[in-house]
Amino acid sequence: MRDQITSESLKSLATPSVGPALPAGGTVAALALAQAAALLARTGDGACGGWMHGLRLAEQDAFAVRTSGLESWRPSADVITAAASLPAVAELRLSEVSGVALLDVAAAAEVMRSAAVIARVAIESRTGSVPVPEVDGLVTRAERITEAVRSGLSNQLVG
Repeated sequence: MRDQITSESLKSLATPSVGPALPAGGTVAALALAQAAALLARTGDGACGGWMHGLRLAEQDAFAVRTSGLESWRPSADVITAAASLPAVAELRLSEVSGVALLDVAAAAEVMRSAAVIARVAIESRTGSVPVPEVDGLVTRAERITEAVRSGLSNQLVG
């Protein structure tokens, strides 16, 4: 996944699954995590390596799905764990950036939210259980971050 160009990755996702399972939901969650971390790195000093961790998790999920191991849910659980660290960074950025960079903060929050929710569903579908109640907290924090950006931008437009 790390060396695959975006069009190849999307083509792979668009390919109907015939025979052995192809990576999909859990891999998408990990890629979303990578995007969220990259956006937050962009709004700061650029030093955040969280996007690379997201790519590694995407590769791990793709492997887990193809091998149908007993712990195929683990990369998705790791996505949720990693996503849990991003709201604090986004909340910090709210007071540090302005203008277009605020859009990146909101986008990061929303993509992080989707990563966590997709990962939760991937775990549920692979284990048959309902895990990780903290995803609801991540969803709430992402909503608050996005709303803070939206209201801040509204104030900038009015002011």
